[in-house]
Amino acid sequence: MKEIKLNNNIIKYDKKIIKPINVIYEIFKGKLYCYLLQNFINICIKKLPVDIFTNKKSVYRTLTNLYATWFFSLYSEYKYNDDYFFPSNNLNNNILYDILSDYCSVDDSIKNKEDIIQFIINNNNMVYDETLIKNTNYKHNSFINENKDNYVIKKSMIIEKRKVDDINFYKFNIVFNFSFKISNIRLINILNNLIIPVEKYNKLKTKYSGFPDELDKYIFLILFRYQLLGSNNNQLAVLPIILNKMKEDLNLSIECFASTINTETDIYCSLYYDIEKYFGSIGSFFNIEIKKGTYSFNPPYQKDIIEKGINKLFNILKSNNQVTFIITIPIWDNLGKEIMKKNNKENNNNTIEYDDFIIINKIKQSEYFYGLRMISKNDFTYLDHNFHLYKNTTIQNTYIIVLSNFKNNYIDIINKYNFFE
Repeated sequence: MKEIKLNNNIIKYDKKIIKPINVIYEIFKGKLYCYLLQNFINICIKKLPVDIFTNKKSVYRTLTNLYATWFFSLYSEYKYNDDYFFPSNNLNNNILYDILSDYCSVDDSIKNKEDIIQFIINNNNMVYDETLIKNTNYKHNSFINENKDNYVIKKSMIIEKRKVDDINFYKFNIVFNFSFKISNIRLINILNNLIIPVEKYNKLKTKYSGFPDELDKYIFLILFRYQLLGSNNNQLAVLPIILNKMKEDLNLSIECFASTINTETDIYCSLYYDIEKYFGSIGSFFNIEIKKGTYSFNPPYQKDIIEKGINKLFNILKSNNQVTFIITIPIWDNLGKEIMKKNNKENNNNTIEYDDFIIINKIKQSEYFYGLRMISKNDFTYLDHNFHLYKNTTIQNTYIIVLSNFKNNYIDIINKYNFFE
């Protein structure tokens, strides 16, 4: 494990040796993932009523997000010793089962729910195993390897309107200098819509530590991987002005959950170390050792990762060194929802009745708990850095929580922040 000392932070991570990335192989992985996702969507809508998936979004968008949630869960248990996109660890299907059960709970007419859900999961596991085999074959495929450099990545300037502002973006395109047919509509749409704000691109350029002529290649790959995953709201970030205030006021230096596109710190944890290491990533939060310092903890809003992550925080906080975590998670516990309801700030967009979010009780009862702030979804803005979109009415009401192993007034400072843009 390599140790990093940054300002007041000390952290250890596994500095893996990464082989050169074959861009053509990455596109073939994209074909595999799109097929895998489409199979999952098809089996879900064949076995279950479409209506249960269309309360807030289209069935396609809902199931795409659900599948990305499953991948996030797999990544949280993955050591990345094999492929960096397709986890090869034993498949944990708990999150898939739980979410599908929640969706089924809104329709009492569904018979044999457990059997149907298990059938969907078994089918997905079978197709996933086949996908891993195909992926290995692609890795060693002579056609793919012979053409690994037979492409050009181009970028052009475009302007998009954001409210009253014109925002400059770079749009990336890949041109294949050999016969290569892509027929999957989703994959075509992704490849035709890889954009990044010019301002963000310039920031990444200053952080980049790889070969100068490969900058656009790695930015292209990062945009491609995250769009392929279809993580959507999991890519929303706390406002940059807030994180910069925390840097100044709380000595925050590292984000536990981020991506190259949405980070505001020089060092951060992210999903894809193989392509993000050149911009400051140290890999998955679940594979690092935190020794000292102040950290932002803004995980994907899914129960299993939040619970697993916070339990890891409790172990870290046993350290003799000073450690603090600024946590941003949704108000999902019954007491928290009741408090927001009394203040006329409840979430009113859920038809599903979820179980209590008991990790909040564990946080409040912890010796490391130094206060919280509850913020209405109407008063909390997240930023989608990739598309320069401000989400002024977020899906969930939000907790800001301070966990620390030394006495401080951080929550008093945070209470003065304006989280609304």
